[in-house]
Amino acid sequence: MGPGEYLTARFRTASAHYRGDVDVGELYAAQAARWRAADPLLPAPEPPAPDPVLVPGGAGWTTRNDVDPEGMSASWTGLRNHGLSALVAGPDPAAALGALLDRWEPRLGPPDDDESTAEVVWPSRDTTPLLALARHGFAPAVVLAAGPTGRAAPAPATDVVIRPARGADVGVVARFGLEIVRYDGRFGALGERPSTLPRLVEGYAAALARPIESVWLAERDGRPVGMCSVDPPGYADEARGLCAAPTVGYLGSMYVDPAARGGGIASVLHAVADGALAAAGAGVTLLHHAVPNPVSTPFWYRHGYRPLWTHWQRRPALRAPARR
Repeated sequence: MGPGEYLTARFRTASAHYRGDVDVGELYAAQAARWRAADPLLPAPEPPAPDPVLVPGGAGWTTRNDVDPEGMSASWTGLRNHGLSALVAGPDPAAALGALLDRWEPRLGPPDDDESTAEVVWPSRDTTPLLALARHGFAPAVVLAAGPTGRAAPAPATDVVIRPARGADVGVVARFGLEIVRYDGRFGALGERPSTLPRLVEGYAAALARPIESVWLAERDGRPVGMCSVDPPGYADEARGLCAAPTVGYLGSMYVDPAARGGGIASVLHAVADGALAAAGAGVTLLHHAVPNPVSTPFWYRHGYRPLWTHWQRRPALRAPARR
């Protein structure tokens, strides 16, 4: 019995996963095989949960997460975050996903709630069902990109000094992080809140207290002009399950003062971060970036990263019908 046959048999035994013409075990096996063929860095899909929404060729599970406005997550999403995960297969996976989106729609109200987000996170290279998202008004907002660790080009020579950040630098580092949120907020996925800066200070303070260096400042003539932070293996638990590589590091943030850009500072910071993650044993580095960002998107792909997961979003989650 092959892996696909085993998975089909395993999940077919549960009556909650087999109803009429929709066999969730078969859907799981087909989607897992499609993901393996599309991208070797993808993990297997999450095992099916009970009580899916079923449509021809698809099964879906919906969630609603009410986000604490004082938490860091509130800077990354709306306060009412709706999510859909799905298994789609058969001759027309896009039609199956479209049918699931139609079934999801009534759960997304009230209309025009600007603090609501509808999100589907899908493997970037599994393009077969994506037309359904575009036709339902979703757009790619954020990408989790992946790149091999330890292959950064030698850092170009600059007049900038890179040094590990210390506890006393937390205010400077956090304000650079705030500038990242402010800039990416122009593209709709992120947004500054009153809680953003305090939560950034807390997060960077925790990183600076680690026994391993993971935050660096770039200085020119003694003045900070940029920073970079990473989560080495052992601190990158949230990222680990998103990639099939055995050891994963996460590049959490990078910022260069706009007045200092164009001189290679970002490439120097990246080389330092990449070297540190490689020394810590990471085989693959993951990072998030806003898809429309005209600065970070070409930079990361020029440095060897490529999309692994794409966050397709619609905000507000539900638009009121236009009046005639």
